[in-house]
Parts: sequence; structure tokens; C-alpha cells
Amino acid sequence: AVGLGAGVPQIDLRDLVMRGKSVHGCLEGDSVPAVFIPQLLKLHAQGRFPIERLVTAFPHRDANAALAAQHSGDVIKPVLTW
Repeated sequence: AVGLGAGVPQIDLRDLVMRGKSVHGCLEGDSVPAVFIPQLLKLHAQGRFPIERLVTAFPHRDANAALAAQHSGDVIKPVLTW
């Protein structure tokens, strides 16, 4: 998963083509943001959605480490930052 933050990420198209990689976009898992985000905020305010325990940030250069941590179960939601 990649979050959209400040700045514009640079993607090497040669890497996509030569290594068969792909980039896919979606917004909140293709939910309806106007409904889903307020629900999450309400659950978080009630202490029922511990986002701090679910998300771990990794520099984008550590994408392989982020995936390994997710696959091992050490991390629930790795987020790559630029």
C-alpha cells in the first residue's frame, strides 16, 4: 500500500516494464470515503479502532523490509513514505 502524501513520487517506468511490476490505485479499499472515513473516526474516538497499533511507517527504500515484516506478522499495515 502506498499513501499519497506531500510531493510527487518518482517511479522508474523501466523498472515496471523490465521487471514486470505494476502500480494500482484505489481509495480506502474502494469504499465510499464520505461514509467510511467518518465511521473510522467515530470508532477511533471510542477507542475501538487502534490505528496507532495497526500502521507502521517505512521509508520507501525499505519496501522489501516492509513486505517481509508484513508477511512475518510483525506488522499489520506497512505504509511506505517518501
